Amino acid sequence: MTQLSEQQQERYVRNLLVEDFTPEQQEKLLNGRVLVIGAGGLGSAVLHYLAAAGIGRLGIADSDIVSLSNLQRQVLYTEKDLGHPKAECAARKVKLINSDTNTDVYNSYITVENASQIIKEYDLTIDCSDNYPTRYLVDKICREFSIPFIYGSAEQTQGQVSVFNYGQAGSYSDLFPQIPRTQKSPVGVLSPLPGIVGSIQALEAIKLLTGYGSPLAGKLLTIDGKTNRFTLFDL
Repeated sequence: MTQLSEQQQERYVRNLLVEDFTPEQQEKLLNGRVLVIGAGGLGSAVLHYLAAAGIGRLGIADSDIVSLSNLQRQVLYTEKDLGHPKAECAARKVKLINSDTNTDVYNSYITVENASQIIKEYDLTIDCSDNYPTRYLVDKICREFSIPFIYGSAEQTQGQVSVFNYGQAGSYSDLFPQIPRTQKSPVGVLSPLPGIVGSIQALEAIKLLTGYGSPLAGKLLTIDGKTNRFTLFDL
């Protein structure tokens, strides 16, 4: 029997009106624990939609501060946040979106020293980082603990989303065995693209937590924002 309060039923009524989405699945969201690594362009969309959907606990890991160039795509922040730590600003915005969502703030990089301790506390991890070493490290730790790993990337007008370490799906390093050379100069991206990719990552998190629909496990979704072409590959 569902334990949703009247207020929760009203708040999440549009979720509950979705075909085959049940109050029990909404409860799973309310009890869900999700770690979001990176609170930038992708993370802004992920955190906003997961808080709105009713995720009970969100971990936010980011060591950067908000800069002026972030505001072009990182929609959680405003000019008043400039110079302040992203993770702390993001946690405050999450609370404004949904006061019932608890947040854990990690004002640090995910490193070999802290990755296991942090990641094992959550049901799944969403990679919204913008560097390859972090992505490969997170994939490795998630594989060790059998924790699903939702991957997303957005560069120029190109985006990718997939789910790794879930069911029969392989890992990120299975798909990309070699760590690419990291580009030192900033990479361009059109403003809406991280929001599109991050929204899909949030949707995948909801599906994984509730068992609703078919996740992108064993599949790679690519997005070409220049031509509006979405392509789904079997891995």
